[in-house]
Amino acid sequence: MNPLYIIPTPIGNLEDITIRSLNILKNSDLILCEDTRRTSKLLNHYSIKKKLISFHKDNELMMIDKILDLLKTNVISLVSDAGTPAISDPGSKLIKKLYSCGTKVIPLPGPSSITTAFSASGLDGDFIFGGFLPKNLKSLTKNLINLSQINKNIILFESPKRIIRLLNESRKIFKKSNLIIFKELTKINEKIIHLKPEDSLPAIDLTRGEYILIIENNEFNNDANNYSEEDIVYKLNELLNLKFSGKDSIKISSNYLGINQKKIYNIYLKNFNN
Repeated sequence: MNPLYIIPTPIGNLEDITIRSLNILKNSDLILCEDTRRTSKLLNHYSIKKKLISFHKDNELMMIDKILDLLKTNVISLVSDAGTPAISDPGSKLIKKLYSCGTKVIPLPGPSSITTAFSASGLDGDFIFGGFLPKNLKSLTKNLINLSQINKNIILFESPKRIIRLLNESRKIFKKSNLIIFKELTKINEKIIHLKPEDSLPAIDLTRGEYILIIENNEFNNDANNYSEEDIVYKLNELLNLKFSGKDSIKISSNYLGINQKKIYNIYLKNFNN
């Protein structure tokens, strides 16, 4: 059984691909790709002619057995539309299946919008990658609240259609945190926008491309002395309305506000435990 090659492709500028990646693509019999048109543009740029197989989130599961069979006699590479495959893109289910069958998977280093954005953020330390958050507003808010409990910077992906909503919801939850917006990385119209909590949101191009949002999570720097009982009740009520349990609402409020859980528990009993 031949191995499967995981090939990162440019996130914008077609020159951002490694020599090794190009050589493996040239030597591949088949290339699995999300959008054959996008991949053809890259391959044509480098005069590579190969058979492309459509492989996307809607057909990944049904294609796995076929790919396993093809690997017996073919060298196959997996690419995504842009960046490293299987990260917020198809491929993880296939790779997991290959490992369970004892088939080798060979990943190549290369372009990644995650590391590209973080390298230009000016931030230090760790980060957590949240990918695309749920489309449902209540689920989105719950996810953001859960992420706010982790003392790390946060990287998110979003589409132009939903980026304004994500920015607005992030502002509500990360009240003391700076936001950094990345648009069209490595392209001619590349934009990097730094926003402080007091800054107005910028005009957003809703027509094309994906956005990357980095949240510099400063919520753990809260001064507990600044919060009144009314502030604590407001935070508890917000979490309870999102269907967090009383126990989880107390814990999250304690982390978020920097206040002892026992104090918040007593306020919870006084205001909600009827």
